[in-house]
Amino acid sequence: MFSDKVRSRRNVLKTGAAALAGTAAGVVSENSALAEPKQPGETRVVFLMGDYWHNPIMQEKNWSHILAPAGWRLMFAQASHFLTPEVLANTDLLVVSRYAKTNSLGWTPDRFIEEWPEEQPFMTKEREAAIIENVRRGMGLLAVHCAVWNGESEGFMKLIGVEKPFMHTPVQPALIHKLNQAHPITKGVEPAKITEDEIFMADLIPGQNEVLFNLKGDEVKTDRAGGWCRKEGNGRVVALLPGHNPHPYHLKSYKEIMWRSAHWALKKPIVPAVFENGRPPEQTGIKGI
Repeated sequence: MFSDKVRSRRNVLKTGAAALAGTAAGVVSENSALAEPKQPGETRVVFLMGDYWHNPIMQEKNWSHILAPAGWRLMFAQASHFLTPEVLANTDLLVVSRYAKTNSLGWTPDRFIEEWPEEQPFMTKEREAAIIENVRRGMGLLAVHCAVWNGESEGFMKLIGVEKPFMHTPVQPALIHKLNQAHPITKGVEPAKITEDEIFMADLIPGQNEVLFNLKGDEVKTDRAGGWCRKEGNGRVVALLPGHNPHPYHLKSYKEIMWRSAHWALKKPIVPAVFENGRPPEQTGIKGI
C-alpha cells in the first residue's frame, strides 16, 4: 500500500504540480510552460498513448522517432488527467491512442510503488468538450488505433467521423491497401503487409469523411476503412486504425502515412519524410496542402 508520504505527494500534485513528460524534459508542472503561451515559432504536439492492453512505450517511441525530424516540440502525457483544458488550449496537434477504460499507466511521483494507482477514466465529459472545442478553434487531432473505441462518448465519435465502432478482430496478418491517390496523405504511398495487428472497424458517418486506405484481414476476413480524415470547424482530424503491435510502425508506407497525417492535421506543407538520419528538406517555396 502507498505510504502516507506517497499520498501527501499525490495531493500536492492535485493542487499544482501535475505532469506531462516530454522526451527528455521529465515531469513539469501544469502551471509551467505547458499552460503558458508557446514560444514564437513553436509547434506543440501533445500525446496521450497506450493503456493496459496497448504498450505505451512502444507507441510513444515510434511516434517520437517518426516525428522528431520535423523539429516540433513533442510532449507525452503520462496519465489522462494531465490532459487538461489549459494544456489543450496551447496544443497545436493532439495524438490520442486511448479508449474509455483501463487506461492507468500506474503513474506516480515516487520511484517505487506497492500497489497500482486507482484507475482514471479517459473520456470525461470535461475532456471530451475540451478536445472538441480546441479542434474547432484549429487544433489538429490524430485518433490512433483504440481511440475509435470510445463509443459512449457521442461527441468524440462525431468529431472523428464515426457513426458506430466495432470491436477489433483477433491479432492477425493485415494488408494496408486501396490507398487514396487523390489525397496528399496517401498519394503515391504503396500498399503494405502487416505481419500481425488488431483490426478495429467502424461505420463512418456518411458524407463527412474521406477514406485514406482500407485494412484487409487475412484470417478473419474483413476489408474496411483503416484510415480516414475530415475537417471540423477550423481543425483537421485524421483517424489511423493500425498500431496495436509494433510491426505497423516499422513499415515505410505506414510511417509515411503517419508523417503526412501529422503535417496535414497541422495545416503544414507536407515535405518529404526522413526516417533515418537528417531532417526533412527546407519548406521554402512549398505551398501548404
